[in-house]
Formats: sequence, structure tokens, C-alpha cells
Amino acid sequence: MNMKKKAGFTFIELILYISIVTIMLSALVPFAWNIIGAASKSNTEQEVFSQARFISERIKYEIRNSTGINSVTATSISLVTAVPTTNPTVIDFAGGNIRIKQGAGAVVVLNSPDVAISGLTFINNTSGDLKTKNISYVFTLSANYGTTRQEFVETTTIRSSAEIRTN
Repeated sequence: MNMKKKAGFTFIELILYISIVTIMLSALVPFAWNIIGAASKSNTEQEVFSQARFISERIKYEIRNSTGINSVTATSISLVTAVPTTNPTVIDFAGGNIRIKQGAGAVVVLNSPDVAISGLTFINNTSGDLKTKNISYVFTLSANYGTTRQEFVETTTIRSSAEIRTN
């Protein structure tokens, strides 16, 4: 008896396998897109919040380590420092950036180009008897990626204050 072995799939098996793969892919592809979108949103949040924290901490550091206040306007402060090379230290808001200039040094932008600052306001809270020299500030940061997609939109507002320690 001479029987030939047939190798391969039948047409029904092929349709069954293709339908199983299609069902699996239709479930996995949206799940993968959700993961990619969540990662993008997380990266955007991280950039905005880390920039906000850095700028806030730098402003606090400069205020706390100064020896006095030269001037406070709505968008800038000028601080007296004990170190001649950094005197005065000026922090201001110009051109959509928060900048610092120490002494005769160059102006340094504190925020990255990936965030947009929509405002910075300083308020002088110095007491009448000059025993407490306190400056409060508020600013708003937004992601600056040039798109309105939800994954790339994030905004935060920081309100804080600092007191000069060397009273």
C-alpha cells in the first residue's frame, strides 16, 4: 500500500490561525498605543515638574543666601550678596524666560526650551521694621512642544517664598 503523506495546512486551519492572530493583534495594538501615550504623558509631566522645582529652588537659594534686597519689581529682583563677583544677583522674567545674572557675569536662562513660562511675579514682604526680609514669587510653566495632543500638554503653577537668612 502506497500512501502519500500530505504536509501543510488545510484551508480551514489557515483561516482559523489567521483569525486567531487577527483577534490577538486587535487586542494588543490599542494596548500598546495606550502604553506609548502614557509614557509620553509621563515624560511631559516629568519635564515640566522638574523644571518648576529647579527654578523654584534656585530662586529660594539665591534669596536665602543674599545679604539684602536692592529692589523688587513685579518681574525682577536685585539681591545684595556678600561675594563681590556675584553682587548684585538679578533674577528676572524677560522674553518668556526666567533669567539670572550674577555680578558682571553673563545672563543665564534657568528654564529649558521645552517649557514656556507664562509669568513670574515677585512680591516684597519685608516687614516695616526691616527685621524680616521676605520675597514671595509665583510663576506658571507649560510644556512647550508645539502640539495640542493631550500627551504633550501639562501646566503647573508654583507659589513660594523665601526669607533672607542673614538678618
